[in-house]
Amino acid sequence: MRINILSFGLALICLGTVTSTLSDAKAPRQLPAKKRPRGCDCYTISGPDPGYFQHYKVWDFRAVDLKKHANLNLSEPIDYGDEDWDDDDEGEGQDLDNGQLSPGAHDSKDPDPRSLVFYKTSFERDWSSQNWERRATPRAPVPMVNSKHNVFLTRDHEQRDPHATYLVLRTTRFSEYTSTAEIETRVHNIYRCSLRVRFRLLPAGSIISQPPQPQEWPSRDPKRHPTVLSNKTIPIPLRDGRPLNGACAGIFTYHDQTCESDIEILTRDPSHRVHYANQPDYDFTHDREVPGASTIADVPVPWTTWSTHRLDWLSNMSRWYVNNRIQDAKSYRVPDMGSMIVINLWSNGGLWTGDMKIGDSIYMGIEYIELIYNRSSDASRGFYMSPSQNHGGHQKTPPTNDSLGDGKSLELDRNDEKCKPGRQGRECRRKKWRNRPLNEFCRRPCNIDEL
Repeated sequence: MRINILSFGLALICLGTVTSTLSDAKAPRQLPAKKRPRGCDCYTISGPDPGYFQHYKVWDFRAVDLKKHANLNLSEPIDYGDEDWDDDDEGEGQDLDNGQLSPGAHDSKDPDPRSLVFYKTSFERDWSSQNWERRATPRAPVPMVNSKHNVFLTRDHEQRDPHATYLVLRTTRFSEYTSTAEIETRVHNIYRCSLRVRFRLLPAGSIISQPPQPQEWPSRDPKRHPTVLSNKTIPIPLRDGRPLNGACAGIFTYHDQTCESDIEILTRDPSHRVHYANQPDYDFTHDREVPGASTIADVPVPWTTWSTHRLDWLSNMSRWYVNNRIQDAKSYRVPDMGSMIVINLWSNGGLWTGDMKIGDSIYMGIEYIELIYNRSSDASRGFYMSPSQNHGGHQKTPPTNDSLGDGKSLELDRNDEKCKPGRQGRECRRKKWRNRPLNEFCRRPCNIDEL
């Protein structure tokens, strides 16, 4: 009897071990949370310069509960506050589900959606999916229409984990226009940062669960073009091989056309080729490239595979990395104004992007976005901010100098008052940090790449 009981106990232990192993195998992949340890004054980064940054954010799309996000109550508008991200002394942790999702919008007939449009998720609180249009010009002969339906979360069919997901940007060529995708941060006063985006241009042959794509040109009349339910998705196999020609993927800081730092990929290029630039990189008056403004780099990892592309915007230098290996650096026209972060996938038939064939689509997958940054001011007061649709994409003549804002640097605030806890305390700390050299009092920095 004792032998039987012992055998039974050993069997239970083995079963528990197997169950635990299987559970661990299915555990979703997550970017480890990086919070500021107690006593840490600021963040630094790896590379030639430490940077000294006050804030940290991460948006991880690799294990998103689509069902939970689909239950976001859309009957009430999302409160975007003062277009600023909250933070505290311990650093910016992320609760991607926000802990406040309530039932109301989910279709019970599809309890487990395979894809979900971005604007119906809580990520839209920090990032705005765009829906503006750009008419045809001689330099850009194909009209371009950004659609919120082209930014969505999808199941990762290449992973065995049923909970694996990633973010997708999609562009599709219709007969009269190209439907494109763009997201931009709701915070427009980012002032110096280290931006990391893990992405790839999806190879043709990928299987993508995606929401339907309504035609939205030339009219956005809701009676003609009703909004479709996003949880009715269709897996679509693509042609074998690399992505199709004719599109540009962009990751960049943006204030206006002359204050911008870019990572750009052209799908017609070899899959190791990436374009880096600080704007303006083209002299339209003399029809020539600006010397030292841009670089065409052949990077060690093809952009058809998952890799982390990094842009460090520092006080007098822009640096670009792939998987933490430096690729380029520029001191020319380093941005000097409060900016937003923009990620897009577009095509307008011009010389830069080329054109896509009617009916073709190109996809960009993103696993996570990581941002270590400072702010220029509260809610970007005192700064001119050009809308992202003014980003010319190497097509338009840059604006005149009088559109650059007042150009004033924020004054050094040496007020040593002690800040109280709470929201007023955060406001006090922001004033003390504002444009002040952080290394003056950053006595205990923590390197974000070593956390």
